Amino acid sequence: MARFRLPGSHQVGSSFRYLYDFGDGWQHTVSIEAFLTEDVKPKFGRCVDGARARPPEDVGGTLGYERFLKIIADVSDPEHEETLQWCGGHFDPEWFDLEVVNKDMRSALRANVKRRLYPPKPHNRAVIS
Repeated sequence: MARFRLPGSHQVGSSFRYLYDFGDGWQHTVSIEAFLTEDVKPKFGRCVDGARARPPEDVGGTLGYERFLKIIADVSDPEHEETLQWCGGHFDPEWFDLEVVNKDMRSALRANVKRRLYPPKPHNRAVIS
């Protein structure tokens, strides 16, 4: 397992930027809100909180993602059906499941494990009143 230390000294309230996916140019600003102490050293990094679904792979950076969201929100858009099929048939930008995200992170670090390309489709839940 590779070890990585952030350059410089970081304290609560500080932030840094990094570039993900040079082709699409996703620039992230990471703000340090707190340092957590673990009772047991974790085997893998993990997500402790989050919001919203990750964009589909190769959506075209922030401008492509904005266009993607506009198309899937407008059923009258001529590209609506094709775009939905391209992203797996369903996309909910508000979806976030911490357990699924951490499972996907662990899988991404393992060799020969198929990566999830799309957020999972929601399960139909019966409402009992």
